[in-house]
Formats: sequence, C-alpha cells, structure tokens
Amino acid sequence: MTYPVTATNSQHRICNHCLDRKPVEDFRLRYRNQPLRLSQCRACHNRVERERRAAHRQKMTRRELAKALTKVKNQRSDLQVKALCREMVERFGGLKGITEAWGRSLDQDLGRGGYAAFRHLEAILRLTQYCEHNRPDYGAMTDEELEMAIGELGGQLESP
Repeated sequence: MTYPVTATNSQHRICNHCLDRKPVEDFRLRYRNQPLRLSQCRACHNRVERERRAAHRQKMTRRELAKALTKVKNQRSDLQVKALCREMVERFGGLKGITEAWGRSLDQDLGRGGYAAFRHLEAILRLTQYCEHNRPDYGAMTDEELEMAIGELGGQLESP
C-alpha cells in the first residue's frame, strides 16, 4: 500500500513490515516524479526482495534441471557438454546448488521410475564419457605441470 506525502506525515512514517518509525526518505518512491512512497522502509524492502529472489531460484530448478539433463545426454560434442555444465552450475548458484537440485530431482524421479529416472542415468553416463575423454595423463606431467593443474582445479571448485 502506498501513501502520498502530506503535511501531517511529511517528516516520519511507520514501516508496515518492521513497525519502526523512520524518516520519509527511508521509504522508496513508488513512481518517479510522484510523491507516492512504498509502505516498507528500504531495509525491509531489500530484505524481502533478497528472500523472494532466493525462493524463485530454488523453485525453478526442477523443470530447468530436467531440460538441462536432456540437453547434456543428447550432446555429441565435448565442448557443448562443457558449456552446458558451466551454464547449469552458474544458473543453479554453484556446484553445490546443482548437486543439491540434481539429488532432489533424482530421488523424486527414482521413486516414480520410468523415463525421468532413466534420463538422469543417461546424463551421468554422458558426463562420465566427457570426463574420461578429457582426463589429463597425470603420470606424464612434470611437477610444475601437476602443480599448475592442481591450482586450476582448486580455482574451478571455488568459483560459482
């Protein structure tokens, strides 16, 4: 709910969310060039928006994950598999996000059975093929090359 700023409430107002009395400047304008302001203070509004975006990211995971897994299993090019994996990790908020979403989806689909569960297994097989095909020969590397490879792996695990 929004209220126009009038002479009676021009100095302070009460946030409908935290119920604190704050200066009017702590409330966002509803529209540019108009005196209407939101009923939540900036701090409450920002917190609610962060929570809403986080909930939205988790809600969209199931359907997007199903589409992504189908794409992964159908890709013939290793470069395309790598790009899809990178996109999935980014979309689901990092490696932890994708593994949690995939685990939840796999549990549900295995309980139901059928093609949905089979799609997970096909995607896992395709990712395994990609990893085996692109695995470096660590035995043939020098100590410096091994250190560089370990450093690259550490950077990949830490980045989202």
